Amino acid sequence: MIISFVGMSGAGKSFWAKRLEKERGYRKYSCDELIEKELSSESALLGYKGVNDVSRWMGQPYDERYAMNSRRYLDFETKSLENSLAEIENNKNENNIVMDTTGSVVYLPPELLLKLKQLTKVVYLETPEFIVEKMINLYLADPKPVIWGDLYKPLSRENKIETLKRCYQNLLKYRLNLYDKLADTRVDYSRKEKDFTVEDLLGIIT
Repeated sequence: MIISFVGMSGAGKSFWAKRLEKERGYRKYSCDELIEKELSSESALLGYKGVNDVSRWMGQPYDERYAMNSRRYLDFETKSLENSLAEIENNKNENNIVMDTTGSVVYLPPELLLKLKQLTKVVYLETPEFIVEKMINLYLADPKPVIWGDLYKPLSRENKIETLKRCYQNLLKYRLNLYDKLADTRVDYSRKEKDFTVEDLLGIIT
């Protein structure tokens, strides 16, 4: 089975992709890792290293560099997904593959998302409303690369953290709807339970 995981940062896409790779021998494509590889030489000059430092390279939406770097990030993401899907398409005999997409996959060109659906089973790792506040706090504590689109709208009475918190909540609501529309199937939050296994996950997906 060829699977792609979609969902917000922190939903567990990388966690389950790694478990499928380790426990069931799936070939794993990680868009985060591919983007970081594209950026490695540039980010190294700035003292950055690894996937987690991509957010430092991109910056926050109030930073001067953000507009240009966020566009470049989407270009890198588009390239990484295009190349991964081309490999999958050219290796039709390989069935056990998992694609670990980024949270911003829904901003990629429609024709690329259509190809993702044609070649993989798109699995949305759902984020229930009761966990939204926790995800906001996780983001503020450990920022990941985020494409905001036009949803970062500061108010004069707010400081930067207050604006990020309010706008990130709006971003979550907007994104969750897009993930749901893209998905072929969904896995609810029970996947976070300690006794939830890879077999349980595959049972839902299949």
